[in-house]
Amino acid sequence: MSSPHQSVPPAKSSHTTDEGTDTGRPSRPGGLRAVGPGRLAAIGAVVLAYLIFVVVGTVQDWSLGVRIGLIVPVAVIVWLLVPRKTDTPTPGVHVIGVPRLAYIGVLVLAFCVFFPFVGWPVALWPLLLAPVIAVWWVVRTHTTVSEAGLDLSSMTKKKHLDWARVKGISIPKRGYVRARLDDDSEVKLPAVGYDRLRELIEASGGRLPDVFAAAEAAEAERLAAERATAKAESDAKAETEAKATEPDAEPKSEQ
Repeated sequence: MSSPHQSVPPAKSSHTTDEGTDTGRPSRPGGLRAVGPGRLAAIGAVVLAYLIFVVVGTVQDWSLGVRIGLIVPVAVIVWLLVPRKTDTPTPGVHVIGVPRLAYIGVLVLAFCVFFPFVGWPVALWPLLLAPVIAVWWVVRTHTTVSEAGLDLSSMTKKKHLDWARVKGISIPKRGYVRARLDDDSEVKLPAVGYDRLRELIEASGGRLPDVFAAAEAAEAERLAAERATAKAESDAKAETEAKATEPDAEPKSEQ
């Protein structure tokens, strides 16, 4: 398991994939991943309007409090435009994505670049792109597991892999887990690190073998063999000690 580029051949199965999301809970549409083109355009328009307001305010030398204060209603409007989660599950689909806690890091990053944007030289304004890129990375980076195969989504492209093409998986020392294809090439599975490997195996519905169970069985066999060896050595030592403590044979009687 720990060696790099370990290949695991998938097992054939007709099992259906469990429902789930990037956290393993039942799949529910919501958040930025569920934003349609109309709402996405509305969110972009609100954010763009605020940025124009800040730029004009900076040029006109408006009060810093006015420029910063408007961020609160802008944030509320954007939050209202983002779709809420519903209770409707998506059957047969499991999404492994970047954990939602990553948005906390995005907020911290946005807070760090916000004040240079509203109060410091114009040369620092491009820093505002950093949280935008971070949000784009969180939203776009995920691997979707379904009966049709694997759908891979990165920041710049999407790709679909049929199960028939997946020969196994490869576990590098660093980075995402890779899918080994029938042509011996490898493709990264976005957001699937070693800590999400068990989730990937369970979501595959048996198409990928449970390598953790195999590793546990091998470890159990190793421990059993070690215990058997230790017992054999202990028995041999006890037998030797027993022979050493036996009384010497009685001397032959004098004629």
